Amino acid sequence: MADPPAAPDWVSDLVIYELNPRTFTSPHGPGADGHGSGTFASLAERLPYLADLGVNAIWMAGHARSTDHFYGIWSAYAADRPDLVDPALGTPEDLRALVAAAHAHGIRVLLDVIAHGVVTGSALVREHPGWFRGGSWGMADFDYTDPGFRQWWVELWTGYVRDFDVDGYRVDVSLVDPAVWDEITARCAALGKPIAVIPENGRYHLGQQEVHGPALDPVLDWAVAREFHGNRLTLRQLSCHDRGWEALPGNHYVARGSRAKLGYGLLLNPQVPLFFAGEEFDADPVPLPRLRQGLFGTGGPGGWLYGCRLDWSQLDDPARRAVHDDTRRFLAARRRYRHLVTADPGAGEMVRAAGNGASALVPWLRYRPGEDAVLVVGNDLPRPVEFALSLPLRELGFAGAETVWVTDILADPAPRPMTPDQLTDLRVGVGADYTPGGGVRAFHLSLLEPSGEPR
Repeated sequence: MADPPAAPDWVSDLVIYELNPRTFTSPHGPGADGHGSGTFASLAERLPYLADLGVNAIWMAGHARSTDHFYGIWSAYAADRPDLVDPALGTPEDLRALVAAAHAHGIRVLLDVIAHGVVTGSALVREHPGWFRGGSWGMADFDYTDPGFRQWWVELWTGYVRDFDVDGYRVDVSLVDPAVWDEITARCAALGKPIAVIPENGRYHLGQQEVHGPALDPVLDWAVAREFHGNRLTLRQLSCHDRGWEALPGNHYVARGSRAKLGYGLLLNPQVPLFFAGEEFDADPVPLPRLRQGLFGTGGPGGWLYGCRLDWSQLDDPARRAVHDDTRRFLAARRRYRHLVTADPGAGEMVRAAGNGASALVPWLRYRPGEDAVLVVGNDLPRPVEFALSLPLRELGFAGAETVWVTDILADPAPRPMTPDQLTDLRVGVGADYTPGGGVRAFHLSLLEPSGEPR
């Protein structure tokens, strides 16, 4: 596939939060139909929380009319009419108001696109039989060779940008035909609204499944980004809705309160971070009563994250609140030092810090030679660890400096002066993982005085 149009400039600074709008909030519990009672309006009420957390993009996994074809519950992936807003979520005006409110909070909105087809009972199949050929997942697949379908598809997703002001799309399974998305992105750009496109498999501006799991060796991630993609962006998926999709009920998140996994994945990771709603406070998922393990709604109760409600009262638990507060600090640091902490591999350099500690995690630095750096030291053990580090001052461009100003960016905002000798024999204690303030320490190093004047 040829390179797609360039991603918008803002993509490198994204922090993406995935949610199912029917289960993210529960104003009426599981709802009268058992599929969740969340709406566009109830989601909008949580936007201040997301903005305060540090999220700046939501992948809203559902907006159009859908069915319960999979796992016994309503889902965006059992698409019926992608051209119609699902009335269970609200009206088109409600969706428009949600997007406007998200933008007012500095949050971009990415819609989920089911590119392969629709459920066989969809009116589209009856009204436009020439648009379909074959099937998969028990659904009818679109025929991308049909000119009428292609025209409708391009206009549909251009229209969501034009009429609702959405910022881009996550595309389920695959793009099917990237040329169609080239036309969609070109039309949106012509409207003055460049968009981001993220297929589940493969890549366009980003690739959802390209890099997944905890980012426990960012230096390796950096090498992958540089070697295979040049200056192109990559996405690090910590968790998404697919977790637990064929499993029994249980907690199927990835971090499960690990500050090492959250810190390395969200704080200073050299990819765009993505995580599923509730990961930030180690939520204990509450399955919808209709959720089943079987793909087509058979079997016993299931644990698919997409079909689990968030119980917001769990934030009253001090332990869960502490996970949230640490996640918030990680993202605040990412935002504060965005000139270094970005998914753009062309912004600065990265290097390991020499030294040792009992943890297997790699201490590393992201830096601009001769200017400043961010040092991250992680501990994935259930006990405190002390690291003995020697920072590569010559490579950092700090050799010859009399003073380096060091800020503990997660704990103490006051910079303190250190000498090069101190930085070549640096002792860093990191608290036990899974504990408040543990798992990760991070520092900003600068040759500038606290006033901002160079030494």
